[in-house]
Amino acid sequence: VRLEVGPEAFAVHRLVLAASSPYFAALFAGGMKESGRDVVRIAGVEAGTFHTLLDFIYTGVVSIAEHNVQELIVAADMLQLTEVVELCCEFLKGQIDPLNCIGLFQFSEQIACHDLMEFTESYIHAHFLEVQGGEEFLALTKEQLVKILRSEDLSIEDEYQVFTAAMQWILKDVGKRKKYVVEVLEPVRFPLLPAQRLLKYIESIPDFSLRVALQTLLKEYCEVSKSPKENKVSSFLQASKGRPRRKARKYLYAVGGYTRLQGGRWSDSRALSCVERFDTFSHYWTTVSSLHQARSGLGVAVVGGMVYAIGGEDNSMIFDCTECYDPVTKQWTTVASMNHPRCALGVCTCYGAIYALGGWVGAEIGNTIERFDPEENCWDVVGSMAMPRYCFGCCEMQGLIYVVGGISSEGVELRSVEVYDPMSKRWSELPPMGTRRAYLGVAALNDCIYAVGGWNESQDALASVERYSLEE
Repeated sequence: VRLEVGPEAFAVHRLVLAASSPYFAALFAGGMKESGRDVVRIAGVEAGTFHTLLDFIYTGVVSIAEHNVQELIVAADMLQLTEVVELCCEFLKGQIDPLNCIGLFQFSEQIACHDLMEFTESYIHAHFLEVQGGEEFLALTKEQLVKILRSEDLSIEDEYQVFTAAMQWILKDVGKRKKYVVEVLEPVRFPLLPAQRLLKYIESIPDFSLRVALQTLLKEYCEVSKSPKENKVSSFLQASKGRPRRKARKYLYAVGGYTRLQGGRWSDSRALSCVERFDTFSHYWTTVSSLHQARSGLGVAVVGGMVYAIGGEDNSMIFDCTECYDPVTKQWTTVASMNHPRCALGVCTCYGAIYALGGWVGAEIGNTIERFDPEENCWDVVGSMAMPRYCFGCCEMQGLIYVVGGISSEGVELRSVEVYDPMSKRWSELPPMGTRRAYLGVAALNDCIYAVGGWNESQDALASVERYSLEE
């Protein structure tokens, strides 16, 4: 039989095509009027695209590229060539990025390809902060935007980012879009927005009528939040929308450590393998999967959404092993071990890698620095500390690693503070703390470093807190 596609004609075998898809089976063997004709016209397909699909039918090989994939998937879907549709979907998945994901989602909706639709929608949610503000995002219809903003799975740090994304869309064409402000902001969880930050943003909007509309909405919300029981209207202003989205919820993990009975001897201590998680919104602790190896004096770091437990000791056995916890699968897995066993070490993340510094290394106080690359699953020794120490505080701020207090190789609690630049591999001294501290907690917040509690021999356990500011 001869198939006419556009201006071209193709000589084909009825049985070969009938075996290739239900479409051709119905056309040539299903009793349709075309089944007895010598010439059949195929509409809705470009000749070049059909030629590519015909090659697949006869050879099992299809040539997919950026320039032809969309035409191929549409034609293959029409001709019910399921395998080609699947191959095109996989190709498009491999091409997705924050700049084209919305266009791919819209395309998958047009052709009703549910597999590609689910994949692209999940990608948009997972990369929301990279996607929002882009040209495709700002060109969304109101309905498409609202659907995205309603998702529980938006990967965000806080709800304010959803609010600003919605406002960016409105401000892109404020004259035409400001009338949609109530509908577009309906998915935003206003109880989670800092009031002062919200007011400051609203006051900065140049369009007077939009600014007034937002001020009115905010005033109405404040009234609703004060007396939610009296407000019977179902709206986005209801104060019940106060739970963070799934990806925006913050958790604290307590990993390993040691325990002993109150008043018990130090020798009665035992290392723990249990892990607990604190929900900072709901304010409750739950137990999650335990470590494979019980350990105390370990270091813990988070990178790439994974929790890493590093080193530590149990019954005077110092470990080099590293375990990785996936909050999605809720399982610990063993990854590459350090080059040196360590406990009472300092651990922090910097530039997507984990750094392990100092601590007890075997029978002595170590000064080496190791770096773990999660993608390569490999530890490398990358430098040395300016002063060997253990039981110190460690944190990262603005691409630098800060080492605070601890105990020296002479057994003296330290006041000293040092900073390490991973790029130049150089150490610098900073002003010392006012109090000697070991076993302290250290954290960076708003360009300040906080040294919390700890212990020294003369004062025992400490309740005081010191702060170091980069600007003061």
